[in-house]
This record gives sequence, C-alpha cells and structure tokens, in this order.
Amino acid sequence: MYLRRIIVVVLVVMALSNLTVSLALAQDPDNGKVLWEEQIWQCSMCHGDMAQGLYGRPLSNSTATETEWIDQVRHPRRSMPTFSEAQVTDEQILDIRAYVTSLPAPADDFRPQDPGTSDNEGHNLFLQKRCVACHDPDVGPLNNFVQRGEEPTAAAVIAQLRTPKNNMPTYREDQVSDAEATLIADFLAEQYALQAAPATLPTSGADTPTSQTAWWLTLIGSLALALGLVVRILLRRRATSR
Repeated sequence: MYLRRIIVVVLVVMALSNLTVSLALAQDPDNGKVLWEEQIWQCSMCHGDMAQGLYGRPLSNSTATETEWIDQVRHPRRSMPTFSEAQVTDEQILDIRAYVTSLPAPADDFRPQDPGTSDNEGHNLFLQKRCVACHDPDVGPLNNFVQRGEEPTAAAVIAQLRTPKNNMPTYREDQVSDAEATLIADFLAEQYALQAAPATLPTSGADTPTSQTAWWLTLIGSLALALGLVVRILLRRRATSR
C-alpha cells in the first residue's frame, strides 16, 4: 500500500513537471508581438502599444507567473474584462507574456490616462468605464448601429456587454451594472438620433430625393408643353396649306 502511494505521487509530480515544461516551450515572443499588435489588439488599447501602461497598468515589467497571467485573462480582477478561450488561447497568452515582458520597463511615475468627463451621465459612464479605449470618445460604437439601421437600446447594450459578438470581451455586472448600461444606451441613442437626422431631413442647398423629383417633374412638364406647341403649329400649317 505504501509503495503504491509513492508511485502515485511520483506520477503526479512527473505530470506536473511535463505540464510546466510544455507551457514554457509554448512561449513564442515573435508570435506574441503579432498577437499584441494585430490580433488581440484590445490589450494594447488599454495597456499601451509598448505595454508601458495607458488606461490599464504597465505590463512590460510584470513579474506574474504564466499561471497568474492566464488566470487574470480568464478571471480578471478590478475593471479588466474577461477574454474567452475562443478569443485568446492559453498558449497565445503565454506568447503575449513572453513578448511584453521583454519590452523596456515603464517610467517610475506612471499614471493611468484620464479618459475625461462629461455632463451627460451616460457619456460620463462611457468614459469612466474606459469604453473609450476601443471606441470613439464622442459617439462610442455608433457606426455599427447606424450601418444596421438599429437604434441603440438598453437591451442591446446589456446583451453586448454580457454575451458580446465578435472580438469584444465580456463585462460582468459588478464592472458595468445593467443600470449603468442603460444610461450608456441612452447616450448612444441620443447620438444615433443626431447621426440619423441628416439622412431624413433636407439640408440647405443640398440635393434631396424630394428636390430631385420636383426638378424632374418640372422638366417633363416643360418638354410636354413644348411638344404640344410644336404639334399645334404643325396642325395649323397643314390646315392653311389646304
């Protein structure tokens, strides 16, 4: 029985050792650079192009272990959103770690970038929640809604935060509450109304569908009148020649 326990312990230690080796061998800083700059671009948007820190803290001098890096991406602390395995694999996380920890250390007096403030409550939340790291600071992700012809709603914003489409990471309720998301949606809806107005209201001196239609009707009417006059003159000449 005692010998069997020793064998089990040895096998477990060997398995853990092989796992550690495989994780270490997986680190590829060149691939990490590509991931940081091109694929998992949200990382640099918050932590800086050289991992020097921006809205998020510096990572270039990180002393966290491989396991801690993976855990932070999967179960982040503070305001960092969650990235799924489908968005970035464990191996890619380690490649990113290998790249950014090779970069120069940040300045000792690092201070997070101020995202700004606004008198509009929803806009202010949009700024303070660091949405501006990836989205336009003035109008947010408005182009997506405009292109779809879809007015931003609280339900749509909440759904995107909790179960995002495409590459956006997940935000928990304790990071952005439903009430806060509703205020952000109200701000986006206000911006949507401003963006949609030029498409439905004519602007001074601009060609609109209504003005173009009136122009064509005037032209057709003028041509019809001219044609009628020509026909009338021809008929009179014919009658006179008889």
